[in-house]
Amino acid sequence: MISQILVEHILSLAKSQPEKPAVLFKKEALSYQELAEQVARCGTFLSGLGIRRKDRVLFTALSKPEAVVLYLGIQYAGAIAVAMDKNATAENAWQIYSDTEASLFVTDRPCGEYKDRMRTFSLRELYAACVEDLKKDAEQPQQILPYQEPEREDIAEMIFTTGTTGRPKGVMLSYRAVYQISKNTIDGIGILPEDRVLVPLPLNHSLALRELRGALWQGATVVLQNGFTFARDLEKNITELGCTGMVTVPASLELVRSQMQGQFSAIVGKLRYMEVGAGSLSVRQRKEFSALLPDTDLNNTWGSSETGGALFTKVHEVVEDPVKIAVIGKPIAGVAIKMLDAEGKELPATDHDHPGRLALKGDMVMSGYWNREEATKDALRDGWLVTNDLVYTDADGYVYMLGRADDIINIGGEKVSPIEIENLAGEFPAIRECACIGVPDPNETLGQIPVLFLAKGEEFSLDELKKYLSTRMERFKIPQEFVEVEALPRNRMKKLDRKAMRSIWDQHGKEEG
Repeated sequence: MISQILVEHILSLAKSQPEKPAVLFKKEALSYQELAEQVARCGTFLSGLGIRRKDRVLFTALSKPEAVVLYLGIQYAGAIAVAMDKNATAENAWQIYSDTEASLFVTDRPCGEYKDRMRTFSLRELYAACVEDLKKDAEQPQQILPYQEPEREDIAEMIFTTGTTGRPKGVMLSYRAVYQISKNTIDGIGILPEDRVLVPLPLNHSLALRELRGALWQGATVVLQNGFTFARDLEKNITELGCTGMVTVPASLELVRSQMQGQFSAIVGKLRYMEVGAGSLSVRQRKEFSALLPDTDLNNTWGSSETGGALFTKVHEVVEDPVKIAVIGKPIAGVAIKMLDAEGKELPATDHDHPGRLALKGDMVMSGYWNREEATKDALRDGWLVTNDLVYTDADGYVYMLGRADDIINIGGEKVSPIEIENLAGEFPAIRECACIGVPDPNETLGQIPVLFLAKGEEFSLDELKKYLSTRMERFKIPQEFVEVEALPRNRMKKLDRKAMRSIWDQHGKEEG
């Protein structure tokens, strides 16, 4: 029986497949036996620093083997792993360090004025010590901290939200949740033991972590890459290291396509599968990438830090259906969903005219937000995680997203989905990318009007675009204002930042005035 604790399972894999590569990064390689040994040494080292069970340990989540070893080593010691963005400022780090009452911050990043307020240790030195201990062990066996299995409901790790809507929240994931999130990823994407999975995303992010965990749980090989900045790194990893799977986000996939140009299909098309998360591919993107990658199993996942991946779309299965092409996914086995009205009452699942807030239930749901009782009570209700996403489902169980509740545009009493407008406008050939928000009606008659932000791929007139849209949507949905930008504003994880768009619009209005 496979252990439901990742560290314990890796210790087992070290015996059953000791020589198989577990983690690759450039010229570095860790076999499963080496990974298990270094994880145990790391846990032992942390124990020697005074780290105890349930202590919070922060670490800079570099896309390197040492970060993977530390992430697992913290849990080997029974502590709670808190992954930090490698680009986090000293102030960001201090905020989370103090919020979690952390015992240690393992980093090589400068801590500035907060240096004396945090207990720190060098990640580079810690990893070197673990490697050095292995060399010494050949001459004289070292004492290793015995592994102690945790309870399923103990907290394994915390993932901090980006904080775009306020102070970052620490999502607490139990060992039970981490296992189920990993199982959902494996089953939803179809990760195989023989896969080599490319993870070019920062390891502090939920999407990257669940792909990492899923691959290790399957006994597959993880290939780390430091972002998508250079397409040649991607090409090298796919062609020379033989990657068969990859996880990415829509904006990064577009970047890779633009960098590779005519070589995109030949290189990326070597992958057996791809998971795209942290946002839905647009209708146009689904059509184009399906055509460019006909032999790659293209998966678009809806998920969150609080649930991991929960709704899965096999893009090739829906791309020819004019309605289903816009779905955000179908819940995997073990994930229950329902729709709630403003009062929290359950709505009929397939009522398109009365969408509701998406609620999910299952073993993958978080335990709550660290030290945020009110936020936890608002999000968790009788075991259900209540989101702010407005959705409805069809008779086949597919879920359709209208948008975040506070992003829905109220036009004269009609509730309009910005995603619907984006999908339709995004198919206009000359638009590279676009996004829609609602803003107050200057004439004070409709409540709000839709404004379309667009980045042009080539020149066109707005009259052409309006004429195109008039044949595809009701008149009141057609954007009344347009803002041209070089690129849509996005956060560090390349998610669309509608808050920034509203700020741009406010400034745009001042300049127009």
